Amino acid sequence: MKVVLVHPHDLWRDPWTIRILALARGLKQRGHEVALCHMPRKEEPKHAPLRQPQPDDPPIYEFQPRQQHALSNHRMLLKLCADCDVIHLQKCFPAVTLPVLWAARALNKPIHYDWDDDETAITRLVEKRGLARFHLASYETQLLHFANTLTYASRAIRERALAMGFVEERMFHLPVGADLERFHPTCGDANALRDFRLNPDKPTVLYVGQLEGAAHPHWLVDAAPLVIEKAPDAQFLFVGGGEQLEDLRAHVNASPARDAICVGGYIPHDRVPALVGASAVCVACFDDDRATRAKSPLKIAEYLAAGRAIVVSDVGDAPWMVEGCGVAVAPESVPALANGITAYLNDPQKRESDGRCARQRAEQLFNWEHGVDTLLKAYEHTS
Repeated sequence: MKVVLVHPHDLWRDPWTIRILALARGLKQRGHEVALCHMPRKEEPKHAPLRQPQPDDPPIYEFQPRQQHALSNHRMLLKLCADCDVIHLQKCFPAVTLPVLWAARALNKPIHYDWDDDETAITRLVEKRGLARFHLASYETQLLHFANTLTYASRAIRERALAMGFVEERMFHLPVGADLERFHPTCGDANALRDFRLNPDKPTVLYVGQLEGAAHPHWLVDAAPLVIEKAPDAQFLFVGGGEQLEDLRAHVNASPARDAICVGGYIPHDRVPALVGASAVCVACFDDDRATRAKSPLKIAEYLAAGRAIVVSDVGDAPWMVEGCGVAVAPESVPALANGITAYLNDPQKRESDGRCARQRAEQLFNWEHGVDTLLKAYEHTS
């Protein structure tokens, strides 16, 4: 099978592109012919790339990154898709969605849509321009009328697709996955904590994730003083960057627990496993809002694969992801989050047993091999 996969963002600098990159690599490893298209950022960001190309990556093509380049991007897609079996689109941003729709129509090719976020809800949180919000919402709504099949990352997205009239038989659940070879119970390196001036002999509470729309690390900052009251040796590490990074640093500086908290900022993704594996407790805290309910958080899948003790907010698919192997606490509650973390810090045996169950859950459900299996089933139904 020949597949052209398309993403509207930068594969190497945008954290959320790991999904399409992992799936493309998995398809290629299964012997399928794959081309992967992405849109590099218009301007060079301040931080270093999060990921690097690998020698065995599928061929990767770059869109020109401005709206006026839609026609030239369309021409590139016409060449790439001329003999493909399916065009795979992740995310509904107009800059690439429009060329994909044109190419599919001109070549009579089926479209598979990988719907992994409620982009309308996220845009309402981060986009100040009302016209831009309306534009994206329109594409997210109308794209379902052109897609032949759909993979959805969360139950909230499934419910929305059904409400919009998409045929259930052409929908397939594809939650986020982890790389089981990179994230595993022995991937930790306590010395990696020294890079952040943390003590490897003290228990670390870790938050990993992009600091963009629908990120809520402030709940952990607020919980830190309560945790330290009952677990005085606890230290906290935040890894990730984005537009909220400076706000997070300011919030930490105002915290009475600031001396026990480190904000690490952007780091290459290949450094993340060592930190996850070296942590005693890993946290995924959220607000209870429409954007978060639709998420399938990558951080949780990677925590599971590394066999960590996990505390999540009881929002969307997060409690299901850690079912039987983690703790879900009331969202937007500092005491609840602190109590969940403290219970793990003060019970090493519980951390160990839940960590074993977490790894098993990742092996069963939350890995990219499982995702590729699901994707291939979806492609079979595009005709």
